[in-house]
Formats: sequence, structure tokens, C-alpha cells
Amino acid sequence: MAEAVLSFVGVILNKILPLTADEISRVWGVKKDLQKLAKKVEMVEALIFYAECKKSSSKAVQLWLKRLQSVARDAEIVLDDFGYEVLQQKVENRKRDKVRNFFSSSNPISFHLEMANKIKNASASLEEAYREANQIGLHPVQLTMTSADHKEDRSTDPFVDGSEMMGREVEESHVVRMLISSDYKKDLPVMSIVGLGGQGKTTLAQLVLKNGSVVKHFDETIWVCVSDDFKVERLLNEMLQSLEKKNAETTNREALVSRLQENLQGKSYLLVLDDVWNDNREKWDRMRRCLLAIGGALGSKILATTRSDEVAPAMQTSGLYHLEILSDDYSWMLFEKLAFADGGVRKTRDLVDIGRRILKKCGGVPLAIKVIGGLLYSKKDASEWLMIEKSEIWNKSSNIADGVFSVLKLSYENLPSLSVKQCFASCSIFPKDTVMEKESLIQIWMAQGLINDAKGGGHLQMEDIGSDYFNILLRSSLLQATFGNSINKIKFCRMHDLVHDLSLQVSNNCCLNTEDGMEVSHDDEVMHLIIILSQGKMLKNIKGIPPNLQTFYLVGDGMLEDITKTSRHLCVLKGDCTNVTHLPNAVGDMKHLRHLHISKTRVTALPDSITKLYNLITLKVFCVKEIPKKFSNLINLRHFQFLFGAALVQSCLFAGIGQLSNLQTLPYFVVSQAKGCQLEELEHLSNLRGELEIFGLENVSSFESAAKANLSKK
Repeated sequence: MAEAVLSFVGVILNKILPLTADEISRVWGVKKDLQKLAKKVEMVEALIFYAECKKSSSKAVQLWLKRLQSVARDAEIVLDDFGYEVLQQKVENRKRDKVRNFFSSSNPISFHLEMANKIKNASASLEEAYREANQIGLHPVQLTMTSADHKEDRSTDPFVDGSEMMGREVEESHVVRMLISSDYKKDLPVMSIVGLGGQGKTTLAQLVLKNGSVVKHFDETIWVCVSDDFKVERLLNEMLQSLEKKNAETTNREALVSRLQENLQGKSYLLVLDDVWNDNREKWDRMRRCLLAIGGALGSKILATTRSDEVAPAMQTSGLYHLEILSDDYSWMLFEKLAFADGGVRKTRDLVDIGRRILKKCGGVPLAIKVIGGLLYSKKDASEWLMIEKSEIWNKSSNIADGVFSVLKLSYENLPSLSVKQCFASCSIFPKDTVMEKESLIQIWMAQGLINDAKGGGHLQMEDIGSDYFNILLRSSLLQATFGNSINKIKFCRMHDLVHDLSLQVSNNCCLNTEDGMEVSHDDEVMHLIIILSQGKMLKNIKGIPPNLQTFYLVGDGMLEDITKTSRHLCVLKGDCTNVTHLPNAVGDMKHLRHLHISKTRVTALPDSITKLYNLITLKVFCVKEIPKKFSNLINLRHFQFLFGAALVQSCLFAGIGQLSNLQTLPYFVVSQAKGCQLEELEHLSNLRGELEIFGLENVSSFESAAKANLSKK
């Protein structure tokens, strides 16, 4: 738990240091109070680090850490409130075209006094926590972790291809023969791959799916990730999405079967059901009846992967393949490929000997080998390898499954900095088996305060730092590249189920995943709430939401009004709700919001109130038809992503977009004769990255106007 609380405290320091340096803090008379608060935070950080080093499990220490977590979150909210007012003041000063006018009608002196009191109260709470710590035997130590945040990555190529299977050619051939065989008389026979977590069942199924013989044999291949959510309507819907590449937008079982009949009539198909946990025969029978009703040509088959020996009989498996551990030779080939990859440690006799001893502890499990190989890749010499070999964590594993988890934990503990560990823990906010986009993941880390510009020494953008962290997690095999990536650029990733379990554990279970809108218990420890609605379910009311919730992620049909009214301290709001057509005005009161992702809704017009979100870093919407007049007030906005209707390319949506100097992502810009819509508006957007489509170039007024845009230097 100590490490999770360290994360909270680290975020506070990230936010407080820029505020102490801002001139407004001096004018408002709170600069000294902020500096005192920073010192208190550093003192408490030393105590937490001491508790973490000692691995203290005493009840008193755990209770102290729990209280401190709440105190730290309260202090963070106070800092966010102050930071918001600073940003608002800057926006108003810009409009008045004055350098200093700190006391506006919207920020009376009473507010400044109130804010000064809040900062002092936060400082007093931390001081009290410091005194309590001494009473329970915690004493400050010199911090040694901070320098790790600046540790440079020695890798010349940050991504090591650890997804390739080693020594599974025989297994692949065997499964392929089962699938293309005509010996099975039963309609739609099921073939099952059974093995431990981390054995490589999913990767084997993916390789089989790409096998040339399989591609030729079946007219269609369908991939559905089942996990522990075995709902017939969801599985049918995902089958349809796999075929049509879009959501069915229906929850009616009969309608789904009818649509699948249209797609699969007269065709032989292979349906892969990955990671099946359901061993309830009745549930499977309901799914099978639907699949038989769909039809398809003779020879269609199902390939299931599962960890459980009970699942295969429940699915009436016709062909079973038990995936065994890797042989010693193939284990070494996989380990060697990762640990001694280009850009890593140099292969020596000493390291080979140590590596072979460590490899025996991995039990021939590919996931464990990949993770330990990725960990040792960055270790410089034999002494560091010996430390890994002699780690106490190996003694805690009594079987192969425990051993795999021990390897994962060891890899986590050896991540190069607390910041990277925080970013890994943050990945627990995504449901299991979710394909995560690299850019979105980094943007969420930024919104949660886990990355700031100071960590790059002033010469790196937050996005660059986040990319480094992402690559470290990839190389450690704590994240895995998925299909859909180019050779030289990783855009999408996922987490193995066991790795996801680890991320939940190290985040102190601050993330709560619920289904179908069940009532959430009022627990201050829950910082991230994810609600996943099954087909046909709609979220109308959310009860028991923790007051200091930081992240809210809703998947399925639901309303956003409740969350925008009750959770004013949210930093991240993500809604994958196709039924939502408008964004509530109350969103403008969420002044802590930094990440708003509603690209899977039908929202096309943004309310005027959104222009009060001065902290907003990322805004993602599906299609923009209306932009508020004061959109340029979003002075912290770095990423604005949307789809642009073809009929709209003649109109200028972004008058004065040049005032958003932090902007990095802007998909479209339309030049017009209207004020604030000339090409020269792009002059000050020096941080633009990626792609920008420009329309209406016939409206460029002059050569000078075009030259001012300075596009060649972006």
C-alpha cells in the first residue's frame, strides 16, 4: 500500500512546484504557504518511502497509510482548485490585454483568503500525519528514488518482439490439422486449447488463425474475446462486429442471429472463442443453439482457449489439445532472444550461466520467460543479474502459477522509476482484454498527473516522456503489442490477464470494475470507477459514488448527467455510450477535468460551458458541427481529436485557434476570410505534431499570410 500512497504524494509535488513558481501565487499572498506545503509533502514522502523499504505490514502503519491517502487526495484537490483560478486569471488577463490584473470581479479577495486557509489546512493535516508517523515508529530517511525518474533508457530500439512463439511449431501444426480435418461428423464441432495462464494459448490461436492452410480452408474467421463475461447477446454482437467492423446497435438475440445469417449464409467459418471461463453447460447450450441457427456451410468449426479443465467438457469438445510448458532448449531460445537483444546487455559466459539458472525458475512458461528476459535486458552486469537470481520473491512460489506471478511482481519491482510504476498501475482502469491505444494511454497518464514536463529536464514534452515509459513497459512484457501495429511503430497494446491482476494489486485496488450499474459502496479508497453494461442494460442512476473519484469510465448505454453533477473532482471522463447525443452543461463545473473522451457517443455540438475547462488537456469527440465561440479559452488543450463531416469543410470552426499555443493534435483546419480563420493563425501552434489537413487554401489572402503560418518548422 505504501507505494500506492507514494503515487498520490508524487502527484501533489508535480502540481505544487509550478504553482509556487507562478507570479500570481506571490501576488495573492500564498507563495510562502505553498512552499511550506511542499516541504511538508517532502517530509511525509520520506516517511512513506521508509515504510515501503521496510515492507511494514503492521496494522498501525497500514491504517496510517490509508488515512494519509485520503489527506493527500484532499490536498491535491485544493491545489487543483488554486491552479484552476490561476488559469482563469490568465484567460481573463489575455482578454483584457493586460499583463497584471489579478483581482477580477470573478475572484474577489474573499476567495483568496479562503484559498490561503485551505492550503494552510492541507499543510496542517500533513504535519499531523507526520507526528502520528513518529508515534508508530516511522522515521524519515533520505529519499533515493527521485533520481530514478531521470534515468535514461539505454535502448537503441525500445521495442523487443517478445510476442513470437518459440518452439510451438508442432503445436501449431497439430491444432491446424484438427481444424481442417473432415473427420468430425457433429455440426459445428468445438476444438479446445487448454493450458495454464501465461502458457501462450492466445498467441497460439492467433498463429493458427494466420496459418495459410486455415486461411484457405475457411471463408470467414471470427475472433471473440470471451473472458469471464459469457453473455450470449454480447458474444453474438462481437461476432457481428468482427464481420462488419461496426457495432450492431441492437440487443435483440433474434435480430443478431438474423444479421449473422446474412453474413455467413453458405460460408464455412472458424469462430475463435478466446479465454473462456464459463463451465456452465446450460449457458453454453444457449449459445450453441444460436450458432446452429446461424447456419453456415458444412465444415465450420469453433476453436476455444481456456485455462480450466472444466470448460472443455461443458462445451462438448470434440478435439482437445493440452498446451505443455516449453522444453529447456526452446525456453533458452526465447530467453536469449529477449535478454541479449540488440541494444541490451552484452552476452558473456557469466551471464549465460546465471541466465540458465534463472530460467529454471520460470518453469517453461512463455509469459514468465518473456518478462524475466525483458527485465534482464536492461541490467548492465553480472552483479545485477545475481541480485535477480537471489531475490526472495522466488521463495514465495509453491507452484507454476504462483511462480509466474512472482516473475511478474519481480519485473514490476525492477521498473526503473516510481513514475513508470505509477503508469503501470494506472492501466488497471481498463477492463481485462481491452486493446489500449498508446496515445490515449499516455494522455490519461498526463491527466492523472503521473507525467509532467519537469521530469524531462525541460527538454522533453510530456508525450515524449510518456512514450519512453510505454516502451519500458513493452520491453518488460508488462504490456504486449497487439495486431494492427506497423513494423516500426506500436500503436496498440493489451495486458495479459495475470499482468492485469498485478496492476490491480499494486494500485492498492483503487480501481473498481462493476457491471450493469450495480450500486457502488461509498469507499474513499476507490479512485477509478469503471462500469460495463451488458447488451440491453442501461445505466440511469449511479449511487454511492466516492466524492473524490478521479476516473470514470462508462461502457454501454447510459447517461452522463449524474456523473457530471456529482463528481466535480474527476480528472478523466471516458464514455463509450452510443446512445448519448449531448454533453450536459454541468460538465463546465468539472474544473479538475483534464481528459474528456466521448468519441464513441453521438455528441456533435459542444456546450458553451465547456470553455470553462481551463485544465483540459485532451478532448476527443466523434464529429464536430458546432464549436463554442470562446473555445480558445481552453489554454491547456494539447490534443483535440474528432472526425470531420465532408459537408463541413467549407466552414471555419476554429476562429482564433492560434491562441491555443499548447495544441499538438489538430486533424483539420479550414481557411476562410472570416476574422481569426486565416492561415497565419497556425503561426503560434509550434507544437503541432502528426497530420493536419488544411482546406480552403484558395482563401489565403497573401504570400505573407502563408509565410507567417511557418508550416515548414512544425
